[in-house]
Amino acid sequence: MTNIWGLIDDRTGHTGQVLGVITRLGIPYALKRLEYNRLAALPSFLIGNSLLALDKGRSAPLDGPFPSLLIAAGRRTLPVLRHIKKQSPSTRTIYLMRPESMAGIDLAVVPEHDGVAPASNVITSLAPLHAVTPDTLAAARKAWAPQFAHLPRPFITLCMGGNTKRGQYAPAEWRDVVNRAILLAGHGSLLVTTSRRTPADAMALITPLLQLPHVLHRWDTDKDNPYLGMLACADGIVVTGDSLSMCAEACVSGAPVFIYASPHVAPMKHQLLHQTLYDRGLAHPLNNTARLDWRPAHALDDVGHVVAEIRTRFAALF
Repeated sequence: MTNIWGLIDDRTGHTGQVLGVITRLGIPYALKRLEYNRLAALPSFLIGNSLLALDKGRSAPLDGPFPSLLIAAGRRTLPVLRHIKKQSPSTRTIYLMRPESMAGIDLAVVPEHDGVAPASNVITSLAPLHAVTPDTLAAARKAWAPQFAHLPRPFITLCMGGNTKRGQYAPAEWRDVVNRAILLAGHGSLLVTTSRRTPADAMALITPLLQLPHVLHRWDTDKDNPYLGMLACADGIVVTGDSLSMCAEACVSGAPVFIYASPHVAPMKHQLLHQTLYDRGLAHPLNNTARLDWRPAHALDDVGHVVAEIRTRFAALF
């Protein structure tokens, strides 16, 4: 019998958090895909512990028998989590973000920069969780290293995010981050990947700058996504600081990580995470003094820490 359900939806970041934890627990699981109706736009506390915001015709069935453990992330999954908890009080529920309330949640896993007060049913991770692990990077390295073999080393991977609700990158900033990555690469190569939030005008600005050997992947192409391969094969990684997930994923690689943090784009909680990564030797600011340090970097394994804590707290389930 399946012992774990993971609630997932169309938010890639939330799904990555659930997958990152659920796959590391090492027991059978099922992923329950949720599709929503218009009510999902309401605050989750108004929906309560019901399935009113679900499009049941397109969502995975949620009938019993219910699992021993339920893992979810994202505001819209909370009413579903609480509904299942109401139907099956013995089901242990884990929520992987800062919740608006702890109703129906047995354990919340919250990044340090969210500033949640310590509690017996709250544990903290350094950064947002994700599905990038040493094993997934090893598999990606095996698959992608031959495709990058014609390029000169070192490989500097540039992970480009985009604008946020706080603000937009100035054109000069897009050029600046690429030029700094080029300086780090020296006589080597750039492996560049964009994201859903990378604006088209940024691509128009940076493409003429790529005069050195490089691979450029645009997120909206039909080609296989080399993102994990670019992380796995990197000798150094530059990441724009607007994406907390990309910062955390880069730090799993063990390569030196440099964060380009624009004050126009990164809100305070992003800046707090950046500083924590600097203070703990997991990343460096990408500034005028940045130099590639060839010593192996300390790799971040937030997911491993969280999984070990879950196993300890819910030992009877394992």
